[in-house]
Amino acid sequence: MLGWLRAVFTFSLVAASIFTGAVFAAQNTSQVPLSLFVVTLPEQTMAVWLLLFLVAGLAAGSLISTVVVLRQRAGLAALKRENIRLKQRMDRLSANG
Repeated sequence: MLGWLRAVFTFSLVAASIFTGAVFAAQNTSQVPLSLFVVTLPEQTMAVWLLLFLVAGLAAGSLISTVVVLRQRAGLAALKRENIRLKQRMDRLSANG
């Protein structure tokens, strides 16, 4: 029922983000060097640096959350196996008793 409202909200949020990013990139055209401790990277616009670090952060966050989800699924599978084993044991004990 509210699926269309969620779609409109999501589309509006994505459109506003793209517009804001385009305005930011258009207004920040000065070249800036990036110094990372001992490495100095070539000059790029601020928008390029921010976009690169955004992509790097998204990739790192996705990788970390994937590891967490896989560990949780493995734990859930182990608990389900334990539950089945205990139910079978209860059935055997109730049948014998």
